[in-house]
Amino acid sequence: MGDLQTVKTLPSFLRFLFSPFFRNWWAVLTGCASILAMYITPSHGITLSGAAMMTATFGVLSLIFITLSVLGQGWQLYIGQLGGVQVTSFERNRDMPEGWVFVLVGDIDFAVGTVIDIHKKTGAAEVPLSLVRITSRNSCGAYQATSIGKINPTHIKEHAAGSLRPMDLIVRTSIDLQRIKEVANDLG
Repeated sequence: MGDLQTVKTLPSFLRFLFSPFFRNWWAVLTGCASILAMYITPSHGITLSGAAMMTATFGVLSLIFITLSVLGQGWQLYIGQLGGVQVTSFERNRDMPEGWVFVLVGDIDFAVGTVIDIHKKTGAAEVPLSLVRITSRNSCGAYQATSIGKINPTHIKEHAAGSLRPMDLIVRTSIDLQRIKEVANDLG
């Protein structure tokens, strides 16, 4: 997410999916198959009946279908994982009691009331900006979220000056317990 706008292409997905296999097991599997073939195959060859050939063909085609299905499902997971959730807009809104509205888009389905953490990129570091609670979905299907607690005045000044942009924000769907304690202390 953020700066890592990874190019999502089929070759990079296949490399991601198959690299452990080729890196670790390819040599073992081909070596074992070569050695076993010498001892299992009879010297006069193998003859298959029609029923055995039909069963073998059915098994091979089933394995091909399963492989293609798993690749399709894996592709969906791969695209969803890299896309994540992103802030497309955030602004001060007087109609909201919390004062700020964040608009989020992504491949993850959130229930209303879900709490997520938003951080701001500052160089190579990331600093907490706000915990937000999903309040609704807008007419475009994007999530709307409101801030829990106060946003640091420095961040508000950056936003007012136009130097804090939505692309500078990182959404974390899991929240650290220490982060929750910090926000609870600010509220109390």
